[in-house]
Amino acid sequence: MVWLRSQNSARTRERDYGFTPTHEGDDFESMVQAFTAGYGVFGAKPLGGDRAFAWAADLRRSGTLTAVHSAFQSSWQVRTLDETPQHLVFYIPHTGSIQLTVGKRMVEGGAGRIIIANNHEVGDRIVQGDPHRSDALCLDWKVVRRTLFSLLETPTLESLDLEPVVDMASPSGRLIGNLVQTIVQGMRNGGPLLSSPLAVSTMSETLADLVIRFAHHRFSGHFQRKVSSVAPWHVRRAIDYMHANIAEPFTMSMVADEVGISVRALQTGFKTFRETSPGAYLRTIRLKAVHDQLRDPLNQQTLRDICTTWGFFHPGRFSAIYRSAFGESPRDTRLRAAFSSGVTAQVLSASM
Repeated sequence: MVWLRSQNSARTRERDYGFTPTHEGDDFESMVQAFTAGYGVFGAKPLGGDRAFAWAADLRRSGTLTAVHSAFQSSWQVRTLDETPQHLVFYIPHTGSIQLTVGKRMVEGGAGRIIIANNHEVGDRIVQGDPHRSDALCLDWKVVRRTLFSLLETPTLESLDLEPVVDMASPSGRLIGNLVQTIVQGMRNGGPLLSSPLAVSTMSETLADLVIRFAHHRFSGHFQRKVSSVAPWHVRRAIDYMHANIAEPFTMSMVADEVGISVRALQTGFKTFRETSPGAYLRTIRLKAVHDQLRDPLNQQTLRDICTTWGFFHPGRFSAIYRSAFGESPRDTRLRAAFSSGVTAQVLSASM
């Protein structure tokens, strides 16, 4: 691996690649080592017969985002392993192309087309072109899981089944693509976005929200129905009652009595307009309350006390539900919040 050594050299490479490399080399093994150290383990092999493999990359990582600006003189193949970090990846080819398999379908990214995919849900990817130059933005899949839970208002373990091709000519495609490119440009060459963890966090959540709302996937119909229909008064009143009394013990019969309808009518209303049961909806908003408290670094309650407050009395069952909703354990949420705010390890350990 060769590291940059002079300003003149850096300027020359930026003219050649469109970025100033943080890493570069002339053999395949050095490329794999650099990406493994900066991103995580993955499988790869060269597709050409030449021993030489010239490459360069500007690899930047901040919080939940990793941006890779890369150039290759030869084609190669990459595959996800079980140990590979799970990300929603946005591939933006500039010269050459990126091909990947989604189920039985082969898709290819090129000019005006961004490819998006959960890297654990696609087959081998082929990076080709002589030369090939592209950008890739990796968004931690936990952010997508948390956003999906927040928007669906119910935990789900199902795959998103994302449509992998984002057409930049469409309004929704431009919206997603413009934000991706803004983030990429903000991280390129040690850009200003790298010095603002708060901005990175906000843009990560915004990007996940846009993908879930406007890309095509398994749950797209849910959001279309949600926009086109308004829940009737009794469902809205029941929801208001649940939020107002979220920390109080009550049954669905009590909710129905308060609203002035039968339990069956309450259940039918939620199934039709919220695609869930009243009990599951209540559990979801209480789960969000736990999540909010765990994200508060100043909250020194133990996890058991927090769970008890919101009606979760079985730690093992709660942890499984929580992980399915947020893609991480309660402890991971608390650790992430503590790290972001600089809370000491001693204070953190006392609250677990």
